[in-house]
Amino acid sequence: MFGSIRMHLAVAAALAGTLSFAASALAAPTTVNLRVEGSTATLFEGPVSGEVPAPPGFATPSSKGPHLCDFKDNGTHEGFGPNALTPTVVLYDAAAASGFAFDAEWSTSLNDFFITKFGPNASNETEFWGYAVNYSTAEVGGCQFALANGSEVLWAFNYFNLEHLLDLTGPASADVGVPFAVHVADGRTGEAIAGAAIGEDVAGTTTSLPGEPKTNANGDAMITLSHSGTIRLKATAAHSVRSEGLVVCVHKGNDGTCGTSAEPPAAPEPPVRCLCGFPTVPLDSAVAAGVSNGHLYGRRHAPRLLGGSVTVPVGASLKQVRISLARQVGRRCYVFDGFKESFVRARCGTTRFFSVGSFGSFSYLLPAPLRAGRYVYDVEAVSASGGISKLVAGVSHVVFRVA
Repeated sequence: MFGSIRMHLAVAAALAGTLSFAASALAAPTTVNLRVEGSTATLFEGPVSGEVPAPPGFATPSSKGPHLCDFKDNGTHEGFGPNALTPTVVLYDAAAASGFAFDAEWSTSLNDFFITKFGPNASNETEFWGYAVNYSTAEVGGCQFALANGSEVLWAFNYFNLEHLLDLTGPASADVGVPFAVHVADGRTGEAIAGAAIGEDVAGTTTSLPGEPKTNANGDAMITLSHSGTIRLKATAAHSVRSEGLVVCVHKGNDGTCGTSAEPPAAPEPPVRCLCGFPTVPLDSAVAAGVSNGHLYGRRHAPRLLGGSVTVPVGASLKQVRISLARQVGRRCYVFDGFKESFVRARCGTTRFFSVGSFGSFSYLLPAPLRAGRYVYDVEAVSASGGISKLVAGVSHVVFRVA
């Protein structure tokens, strides 16, 4: 039926379909994060919990009766492995919960379902539904992949004709009118994606932000939000599956939302703005955030977004916040140059501070993923009178490694 290996892979990985979870189940409930991307909009995004449907399985309008879809009964070696929730089952459950039309044909030769319709998008001669788990394209059908708790499951229409699975990262909170950085990469390879548009997701449709921000050659973009509240951002690009939603809690200074403390009515002047999620300490010492002291990171999960905060005592004034990032590999040492935005050779033990602003909280997105090595991340605050906060081990002086 299909004339190429690509089409055969399309059949194998676009396989899917399921009916509701049967009354009795053979395994404990599993919860995964499911996202369904249609041709022009996000059709579903959120957690799905379920159990393996009991025999005889489930039926769809085009499946000619019920069939099992529990991994145990659908592998190339029938009977291997435990019963398990599968991508096909959670896809149907999302359709049932959202009221979307759903259909799938049963393939006897492949012992699996083949998705033919979800919501407004139906498969045709060139466009198929396909799926990935944790940004990895599966090489088996949707009934043949056992999902673990917390798995990230993506179903996308026209999956096999699209080049990138966009992954959008950035801070969980921001202040109204204060720019912050986001990063877009291919979730499968980690490759930075240039030219991706960042917009706001409204009921599944991505709308443009003021200024229509797009990522640069490093996959980075600066975003400024003009109103408070919870906003979901999405990245879109040509020939790509749109990104997951990045939920940003937007507060207006210390307004009591997003984890900030409301401004005391009797205070002579408003407190320093706080970036939600970053810790603060008394006095005027600085706090590093975004990395864990003594932690060993893998290259894929190495920190990219550095942050921190400073608590300013009453009567004091903050002039600027500075950071330094040093790297050591064997006997070679480097420091991050904030002007060049790259690491440069330096004598071991050297620090090179650069300013990240004059706010009580900050975030700084590194231009590229960190390579292997031992890193020292320092944060210091400079007062208007010229005083500099002391570096405190594990608080404003953080040491970590990347393998």
